[in-house]
Amino acid sequence: MAELTRVEALQLIDAAFPRDPIVIMLGTASREMLQVTGLKENHLHVLDSMGLPPAIGLGLALGLEDSRFDKLVVIEGDGGLLMGFSTLATIGLLKPGKLLLIVLDNGTYAATGGQRTGASATDFAAVARACGYDGRDVEGAAALKDALAEACEAPGPRLLRVKIGPENLRTAYFLEDPVVLGRSFMDFLKRGG
Repeated sequence: MAELTRVEALQLIDAAFPRDPIVIMLGTASREMLQVTGLKENHLHVLDSMGLPPAIGLGLALGLEDSRFDKLVVIEGDGGLLMGFSTLATIGLLKPGKLLLIVLDNGTYAATGGQRTGASATDFAAVARACGYDGRDVEGAAALKDALAEACEAPGPRLLRVKIGPENLRTAYFLEDPVVLGRSFMDFLKRGG
């Protein structure tokens, strides 16, 4: 089976959740999502905040429990999740029903030069289950598509650890003001989509 690329994974995630709020990790993944979809009002690109997207998504998911949105999706990398690892326990404690955390695991810190992470020694899905919510490993495009379709219908929280290859798409830097990005995303949330 050919290794899933980050770009392919991002395309599948965006297609599964075209109008739900999506919090996207910093660096390479954020720039690749922009390459795939362009700037979208339902995407919050979290710049220069490695390890914080799951915590940001947790707060948003709790605040959106009574909204018309079906899901609050967070896309994080293995390195970022390791930096904000304690958030997994807080998700288990608070159990936000709309939260879907997707961990794109390439085993490297793509944003800082490809150094190896400790992901190979960490079973993220088992940690989610130990914290009291659903955690699954996903490998390949077909399996990801199926897991996303199931996650659309199933209550959260849920963690999907998606194995991807280490390659990065060459992209331009994204230097938008985070305040502008945040304001645009808040306006989207206030309108309800």
